Amino acid sequence: MAIDYGWQNRTLIGSHSKDSNIFSVVQKEYPILAKESDALFLLTRDQFFTVSTPQISNVLTNYLRYQKYYDNVRLLANVLLVPGLVIAIGYLLRQIGVLESITIVKDFLSSGISDTLFGISLFSVFILWHDYYKDKSHPVRLPTAETIPLNDLEEIKATGFKFGRYAHLEAINYMNDLSLDVICGNTANDEINTLTLFTELIQYPQAVEIFRRANISVNEETLSSSEVTKDSLPKYPSTAIRSFVIYALNEALLTSSKEIRPEHILLALFNVFPTLKKFLLTQNSSIDILREVVRYQSYEQEKALQTNPLNLNAPYYKRGGIAESWIYGHTFILNKFSKNVNEYVARYDDIFGIGHEEEIETLVSVLGKVSNKNALLIGEPGVGKSSLILGIAQRINRGDVPIQIKDKRILQLDINGLIAFAAREKSVEELVAKAIQELENAGDTILYIDEMQELIPAKAQDSGHSLAGILLPYILNSKFPIIGTVNHADYKKYFYSSESLRQTFTNIEVSEISADDALVILETKISQLEKNFGIYITLPALISAVELAQRYVKDRKLPSSSVQLLESSCSWAQSSGVQLLTEEHVAKVLSNQKGVSIAGVNAEESTKLMQLEENIKNRVIGQDDAIKAIVESLRRAHTDIRNPQKPIGTFLFMGPTGVGKTYLAKVVSEEYFGGENEMIRVDMSEYQDIASIEKFLGETGKTNTMGQTAVSLIDKVKLNPYTVILFDEIEKAHPQVLDLFLQMFDEGRLTSNLGEVIDFTHSIIVCTSNIGSLILLESLSDGKTTWGEAKDRALIELRQSIRPELLNRFDKVIVFHPHDIDHLSEISTILLTELSKRLGEKSITLTWNALIPQLIASKAHEPGLGARPIKRYIQENIEGNIAKEMIEGQIQPGEEIEIKESWII
Repeated sequence: MAIDYGWQNRTLIGSHSKDSNIFSVVQKEYPILAKESDALFLLTRDQFFTVSTPQISNVLTNYLRYQKYYDNVRLLANVLLVPGLVIAIGYLLRQIGVLESITIVKDFLSSGISDTLFGISLFSVFILWHDYYKDKSHPVRLPTAETIPLNDLEEIKATGFKFGRYAHLEAINYMNDLSLDVICGNTANDEINTLTLFTELIQYPQAVEIFRRANISVNEETLSSSEVTKDSLPKYPSTAIRSFVIYALNEALLTSSKEIRPEHILLALFNVFPTLKKFLLTQNSSIDILREVVRYQSYEQEKALQTNPLNLNAPYYKRGGIAESWIYGHTFILNKFSKNVNEYVARYDDIFGIGHEEEIETLVSVLGKVSNKNALLIGEPGVGKSSLILGIAQRINRGDVPIQIKDKRILQLDINGLIAFAAREKSVEELVAKAIQELENAGDTILYIDEMQELIPAKAQDSGHSLAGILLPYILNSKFPIIGTVNHADYKKYFYSSESLRQTFTNIEVSEISADDALVILETKISQLEKNFGIYITLPALISAVELAQRYVKDRKLPSSSVQLLESSCSWAQSSGVQLLTEEHVAKVLSNQKGVSIAGVNAEESTKLMQLEENIKNRVIGQDDAIKAIVESLRRAHTDIRNPQKPIGTFLFMGPTGVGKTYLAKVVSEEYFGGENEMIRVDMSEYQDIASIEKFLGETGKTNTMGQTAVSLIDKVKLNPYTVILFDEIEKAHPQVLDLFLQMFDEGRLTSNLGEVIDFTHSIIVCTSNIGSLILLESLSDGKTTWGEAKDRALIELRQSIRPELLNRFDKVIVFHPHDIDHLSEISTILLTELSKRLGEKSITLTWNALIPQLIASKAHEPGLGARPIKRYIQENIEGNIAKEMIEGQIQPGEEIEIKESWII
């Protein structure tokens, strides 16, 4: 699922013509309204922003003048600080007696002149502090643009704008000094020069950082190639500045900024001018990527502001006092094998629980109840269950919780620490009882048990009892809140069968977060990763990590899968000497991890795919239609234009034995997925009864005769989803087993007996069938039936044997042509070439004349058995004779031998 960034429906830009008094919505195009009677406005959910011509005229006329005046005042104040500082040092030195011998200095400090200068300096300090306080204590900050409800949008379309319901704000008031400077500096003679405006903006330090983070190369060569000239960025009347201000305001709101800065004006230019949009396309970028970079920068600036001790607007949270720790009860024993989550999150400036706001609200309501205050978080590995706990601890720390859980602390039980500590004690039961008593007496603590299923196998060394058995009575009758986490499979395995345990907890489903939220989480890790690995991480690399992890990493969920992929990519970049991490590097790392081609990795992969059809045809003879169908499906997968919710391809191969149905699947696995051993082969004759459904979906805990846990199809695909899956002779399977194929083909997934969702979207699924084989063989022997007629009759028999709902879900049904003598001769050549390669490893050269393959084909051919007799014939007659002569010493390394016709009986 692609990242949508969340820009939709947060702002709405409209235009108004005073001449016709018509209001309209600005949609795809961004017009520049230079006519004074025309104006733009911007709506959010609660605000209505405008900018007028008099405001622009006032800014252009007076801003630079006022700015120059205040700059001079600040300069004078700074100059006056110098003598004041010198006099202050003199006063101090005189006080300690250092200046007693320097009469001139002593007399000066005693005169009224020094006192006057010192007083003036103090006055300058007050001036500077006034300016700082004015700028910092009460800044004009943009409100947050919340999503506009769809009902409001529909109402606007149906009945027009109703401005009375919105708070009216002036857009010009939210422009900072730098943005006003750049607008005024590029306006002369009542005209604004957009080319010089753009040229100045791209040199602005913040813009340089934006382009670097977005991996965009901005220089004279790249700009000229996109025709960025005075013709494409013309001059406009100064009244057009109103439009640029509204568009810059729109960018500031979308990027969660608190003021309009120069980078927002730059984004507005990229949105307005087609030439600049074209430039972004040539850089494989977009306005969305630029916006996301600016949003990240706004987050970093806001984070730095909140942690700045001089920030006069930093939030203050009322929680405790100077003796805050006294409010907590003592848990001396429990502290030995637990971690204080509140203290942990207090050490970090990161935001925890991103993407799980609803789950956090639900958890807060459960913990605040009078009874049954226990919560069980259920979710797949990597969805962020632990981050959710950190998020609620963070909210407790800042007081953003109901009174019922205000000032609570969360202690995370360390199961391994408990076992280790218990090893030094006489009784685990007694130790647990004391710790629980501490919790009950404290009355201010929430116990957090991560991965509760780990309690089940953990044993107490003294009694052999499981920790789960020891803790269970206390959990069932707990007088303090307990939060546990577990995945779906273990919940079904350990919790579902226990009615009392299930009733003790309120289940909270923790779902995988969205790609948007995963990207935000990765952005919060940029600074630390760059510091740890000494590299620079581009935003496209983060986007690639999220999208590729979501699509290709199926054993973990977002955000964990994307975080691990990004960290692996950073580690690879450091070891490879790469300074700038891009999306290509992330794709390369994942490609190496999975052993498959990831779209867009490099030109070498594309070349390999273009040659794939020819390579397979050189090994598989006479089945060009089947080869073409499979290769086309792989090309669609490589370019990401296929349906990502389905397997790469689903094919039904039908034909007699020995025509290459299984061999083609093996060759594809070897050529594309890295080896014949990567293929998963399932003999459907083993699934002939209804009970075999359980075997197909993974038997729960069953073992074979050797005492080993049985490995099912589900287990194999879970371990290696990038493969060819061959279902051999599907007509032999039970109909209800074949029903599972419907979901597999339509949705690209199956749910195992343990509740795990297994992904098939990166697999090629090949089913084989011998239905119609007799008809196809007869077409070669009777000499009357054409191949087309035989093929049609075989397909009729297939439709009579396999239900239409399954047959219609195959991407293609391919009838394999029985081999004739010419095909068998080519196959003989391939097999002899493989034998020659094996002998070459022993420094023995094997040769043969052109008649040998034809002789082998004619001698070995057995109607109805295809190519299998050829392989057996070569083994018995040619490999056997060569092996005999090697043993007798007649063939030595370095010699050349020729296949003798006498070997072919």
